[in-house]
Amino acid sequence: MSRYQHITTETVLVATTVGVLTALSLYWYQKKRKHVIPTVWEPVGKVKSLFIYPLKSGHRIELNTAICTDYGIKMPKSGPSYQFCDRNLLIYKEENNEFRTARQYPKILFIKTAPDSIQKDCFTLNAPEMSELKVKIPTLKDANESEITLHKGEKIFTIDCGDEAAKWISQYILDTDSGLRLGFHDGEPHHRRNVTVSHKKYLETYSRFRNEATGMYTDFTSFLIINEASIDDLNERIPDANITPLQFRPNILVENAPAYVEDDWNWVKIGNNVVMYLSKPCTRCIFTNIDPETATKSEIDEPLRTLRKYRLLKDIKNNKLEGHLPVMGIHTGLQNGGEISVGDIVYVGKK
Repeated sequence: MSRYQHITTETVLVATTVGVLTALSLYWYQKKRKHVIPTVWEPVGKVKSLFIYPLKSGHRIELNTAICTDYGIKMPKSGPSYQFCDRNLLIYKEENNEFRTARQYPKILFIKTAPDSIQKDCFTLNAPEMSELKVKIPTLKDANESEITLHKGEKIFTIDCGDEAAKWISQYILDTDSGLRLGFHDGEPHHRRNVTVSHKKYLETYSRFRNEATGMYTDFTSFLIINEASIDDLNERIPDANITPLQFRPNILVENAPAYVEDDWNWVKIGNNVVMYLSKPCTRCIFTNIDPETATKSEIDEPLRTLRKYRLLKDIKNNKLEGHLPVMGIHTGLQNGGEISVGDIVYVGKK
């Protein structure tokens, strides 16, 4: 190789290396910018309602004020020893630890859970034609750690709530003394979910869906925001169906915002302090077709049938992973926590 060829080769290598490093720097700069909290906020509506669902698929509790934590909405006065947080209880099959919801057992919708008013280390279970059951909050000191299998084969930490709770749940749902059990998530940081394997394709598609955005036993993230105007527009398309926001099980219901503007809410601020970021759109399943007040499933496949006509994710976001699914609402993760209340102004971040 001549001296000229040697210099030329070195020059090409240096130029290539610089090009690659520049491209990588630009990529990481752009990626980092996606996570920079906006400094300019535009009011778009206000909080109309706040909901917590302590039991996955169970009955809602409506709140006037709530605490936003990394794991989701928490009741403001639930006692020092128990984070009565959104979906930190779930029902699972005794034989294989697979989770169960109202998709399989619509009666779960009627199960009410609440912190016990006297014993701060207990909560209660209530359901139609069942006696109230007081359940002691399990800890790893007196119960065994286990794993629940959720969507996509994801394994999630749980502590079993004991034989008495399992019998109560089984009698109510299966009319037998066994078969189902009740699990509890203690919210400890080292028990945080790991979706890097089970949800690999989602992580590749949604840059802000990550472990830190997940809730306890939620399908995806810690918070679900629904825009009331979007539900109103849906109702105009199927007036006889009487669809309500409750069929979409929101944590935060926003009013006074135009329909479907939530599709582009990358950053949301509620009140003065709480900041959330869009993790992914909320795609809807058959659960949406079940009336939360009667636990009956729609015989005409509504509202999913209508949503599929104009709200497919492939049409809204050109999404290949979940493009065949309809969208209503947004999944968000928490950037800055704190207290929020009904009536708080909702802001959207501007670049």
